[in-house]
Amino acid sequence: MPFSPPPGAPVALDPSITLPSRRESERQRLRSLRRTGLLDSPQEERFDRLTRDAQSYFGVQTVIISFISEDRQFLKSFVGDLPRTIPRDLALCDTTIKQDGLLLIPDMRIDPRFSTHPFVVGEPFARFYAGIPLRGPSGWFVGSLCLVDTEPRHLCARERAYLGTLADLAEIEVNAGA
Repeated sequence: MPFSPPPGAPVALDPSITLPSRRESERQRLRSLRRTGLLDSPQEERFDRLTRDAQSYFGVQTVIISFISEDRQFLKSFVGDLPRTIPRDLALCDTTIKQDGLLLIPDMRIDPRFSTHPFVVGEPFARFYAGIPLRGPSGWFVGSLCLVDTEPRHLCARERAYLGTLADLAEIEVNAGA
């Protein structure tokens, strides 16, 4: 079962929150990430099993379980030909951790938030994205489970539910050692 945010804590870095509040929220989120002990850790079967299962079920080119630090996205587990880190300003999953629930983009070429993104207009020519934020200790979003493909696609209700189940399992693992 997913964790709830701490009482009174913003779930996402909402633009209506004042700048000092946003900075403090980010500090607390990063503290939560550090408590997991997973940033810059080696790949582990407990996470790799989830990404392999997701790739097999959804048939997408790329599946990632990652964590967002101050300045980069660290790929803890992934299926696909990817580097272990991506600058945060290029990380699609940075948008995912700023909201509660599924971020589903059937075709990134027509979504104005992503249509000019370097990963959309250039290699790997990503089209489809689906990501769910993962909560760390204290309920802060520290990372995500995401699917990426080079073809536009949709997820039916059953697929959305299964992605949610996989995210719940990933979240349990994220918090197992914290």
